[in-house]
Amino acid sequence: MVGDWPPEAGEAARRTAERYGPPDETMPSRLVWNHARPWKRVVVNRDAPEHRFPQPHQDRIEGWIDLAVPLESAADLAAFNGSIRVERTRGELAASCDVEAVNFLAVNLAHDLVTGRIDVDEARREYTEMVAGHLLGRTQPYTSGIAFEPLTAGAGTADAGEPFAPYAMPAVPPRASGRRP
Repeated sequence: MVGDWPPEAGEAARRTAERYGPPDETMPSRLVWNHARPWKRVVVNRDAPEHRFPQPHQDRIEGWIDLAVPLESAADLAAFNGSIRVERTRGELAASCDVEAVNFLAVNLAHDLVTGRIDVDEARREYTEMVAGHLLGRTQPYTSGIAFEPLTAGAGTADAGEPFAPYAMPAVPPRASGRRP
């Protein structure tokens, strides 16, 4: 499956398969594990962007959870870490890094930001300090797993949005079945 992938990508796929078993979905550019507890989904990408916070690495492994992110928190999450992705309509949040433990850290700090425990500067400082500690071999709760109880799919994390009233879309009448206009 990953024979033509760069060595780092192949290694990330191997480590992920050791932990979660064979992937549920395979594509030439990525592998997907669904319901890889504690994650909702884990994705390993063949090609990954370079990321320099807090040190140079490639964002190859994505860890997804269900998390309701209020609109007012989305900008804070983006300012905290460019490797945090929010899918408000789906009610999902992802962290991407080259190490799963650092994805746990990013998701835990993202939750702390959303719930108001910390602000952006504190999140960036704690992230940098805990990544350094992880690299030095220090075990920390925030890098060992998800430190809060994630909601399950369908538990109210999705935000379908609302139409902007003055410009609401007109109702489209249903087409007659089997006939084309």
